[in-house]
Amino acid sequence: MKWMKRVVLGVALSAAIPAFCAEAPAETPGDYAFGMTLETPSSAPWFRIDLPTQVYQQTAWPDMRDVRVFNQQGETVPFSVVVQKTAVATPEAIPLRVFPLTAAPFSVNTDNRRASETMVLRSSGGLEVHLQSEDARNAGQSYLLALPDESKTSRYISQLQLDWKTPAGNWQGKVSLYTSHDLDDWRLQDEPATLMDLTSGTDRLKLDRLSLSTRLSSDGTRYLLLIFADQTPPLTLTGASALPRNQDSENDQVVLQSTGNRVSENEAIYQWSQPQPLTSIAFALEQGSVLPVELAWRGTEKDAWQPLTKQMLYSLDNRSSEPFPMQERVVQAIRLTTVNAHLPETLPDISGRRDQLTLVFNAQGKAPYMLAWGNGAAEPASIAMNMLIPEALEKAWPLEAIPRADALEPVTLGGEARLTATSKAERASQWQTMLVWGALIVGVVLLTGMAWRIWREVKHKAE
Repeated sequence: MKWMKRVVLGVALSAAIPAFCAEAPAETPGDYAFGMTLETPSSAPWFRIDLPTQVYQQTAWPDMRDVRVFNQQGETVPFSVVVQKTAVATPEAIPLRVFPLTAAPFSVNTDNRRASETMVLRSSGGLEVHLQSEDARNAGQSYLLALPDESKTSRYISQLQLDWKTPAGNWQGKVSLYTSHDLDDWRLQDEPATLMDLTSGTDRLKLDRLSLSTRLSSDGTRYLLLIFADQTPPLTLTGASALPRNQDSENDQVVLQSTGNRVSENEAIYQWSQPQPLTSIAFALEQGSVLPVELAWRGTEKDAWQPLTKQMLYSLDNRSSEPFPMQERVVQAIRLTTVNAHLPETLPDISGRRDQLTLVFNAQGKAPYMLAWGNGAAEPASIAMNMLIPEALEKAWPLEAIPRADALEPVTLGGEARLTATSKAERASQWQTMLVWGALIVGVVLLTGMAWRIWREVKHKAE
């Protein structure tokens, strides 16, 4: 038995020694599939580059961990990858045209509920609005608000600011807000809201804003309708303005086209060359098209399809389907299945959006520098910006003040084989698995030999 233990121990040690003794070699450009030379036209401690589209399409990892910068000596230099943000200027209020409306006579048919809930409103210029609402019979004063005819505005609106003549006394009332793109189809925005104009001595309390969440545009929602409750005292509006949503900054987006393949007459699959953390997907159809669809997604080719949404895709009257938010899901493919329809002769296009990334690197060593990417064995190497640029220098070196490096034509380095290279941890795991299986196989062989030896001894004694 002792000899068997020695053999097993010797096999295990001989297999394990190479794994423990091997040292990870320093990375070189050849460890990465692709690269491009970076020109640094000036002398500076740091440079930046917005990662080109092909980097997103050819990296082995969705989180871009396999991106590096090498100097002329082939050494890696410190770098940080940050989401590119664009500062948004404070949006200006959008003035709206104001049209007082009067309720026109209409018949009330108690046998027809729809007729009893329809209000006809007319402006002095002959403009007519038909409103169907449960509150139509209890509606009072009303105003139509509209974008100017020549307006090219397209903004997300968060509030509606109203101006009115100062009432003779304290005033308070409730108002309902509707939106429309064609003066026919009206949508109630929210529950009736309270407006007021109160005075007490020299103090004045004025609530003159309504919450509003929509996009105003010349080819979309461009009309608003204010309906005051009938018990509300009259109020003379003198003006109205739409207040765009305030944003300090927004992430820049890079557009990644997918490749669509028709699977059957009602199914198509759209794939990206590498899985991507998408913020949204956008659709493009031929003008004049509508297509009811069911969408599903998967993270890798081996994953099962997961349901995403059912919706109507369209491109009609110079309007088209809004992008669908993906919340940075890592997506390899989208499956489109039509609902009670066939795919058109020309497949719809599906593109993905993800955050634009900027790489900032420390210019250590000699130029030219090399941006490299595509390595399945790569570990994360990006460091935080406050580790790359000292805190004392942050104000002197904001991101926009760092000079840009110019990217030249891409080149092949280690080739596509590097995309499936295994990391040190994966190799260690594979080696440990092989070691366990090897020990088990050796153990089985030894036990078999032992059993055969015992059988021979028993047989010899029996003779």
